[in-house]
Amino acid sequence: MMSKYLNTKKMLSASNTAEYQVLLPQLLTAIFAVAPISMLFGFTAYKADWSIVEIFLVSLLGFSGSGQFAALPLSETGASLLTIAFVTTMINSRYLAISLSCSKKLPKMKLLKVFSSHALGDEAYAIEQGHTQRAMLIIRFTIFVFWILFGVAGGIIAGLFPNLLPDDINASISASLVLLFLAISYLQNRPYKNGLITVPKATLGFLISGIFYYTLGGIYFWIPSIILLSATFYLLKRKY
Repeated sequence: MMSKYLNTKKMLSASNTAEYQVLLPQLLTAIFAVAPISMLFGFTAYKADWSIVEIFLVSLLGFSGSGQFAALPLSETGASLLTIAFVTTMINSRYLAISLSCSKKLPKMKLLKVFSSHALGDEAYAIEQGHTQRAMLIIRFTIFVFWILFGVAGGIIAGLFPNLLPDDINASISASLVLLFLAISYLQNRPYKNGLITVPKATLGFLISGIFYYTLGGIYFWIPSIILLSATFYLLKRKY
């Protein structure tokens, strides 16, 4: 009995080690991708008179690169908390579609389910495809923790070296690198299954988004596009 237990423990240990070895390169790549964005947010937020504690709390509770950057100019203009929350929610509405596609992999424990849902990010979603639930949790929480750490580090660097970066620095280059990483990682890791594959889905996305863009304009097309595409992909997934 003891021998069987020890053999099982050795097998599980070897399985864990092998899984970590597979995940490590992907995690390092994701961390290097989010590091400049998070540090830049911390740097610019500190120069906008945010405290290190505020940077930490926004990164912890918000965990949204684009949403956090959008909150910066709004807070400087004196916008209300409700306005900032509404704009951030609109920007992050894309996670409605992302969450639906991976909801079945969430853990059963309610508290862990809430935390893992909150820790879902673009980078994690791109590399967790095809992995187990445990690997998914490792990916999400690792990127989440490092996002917070780099944001705080950016604020500390701004306090020590306030003139290190110009005031009008543009985050488009680093953001574009992250988008390139997401595209490559998703295409490499996503297992092709029955039903619509990547190219038809992308074509449908461009078509629906384009229709709403030309009918509703560049400001209001985003939310209807997300809602319709989410519903369409969800129904297709159930059917096929």
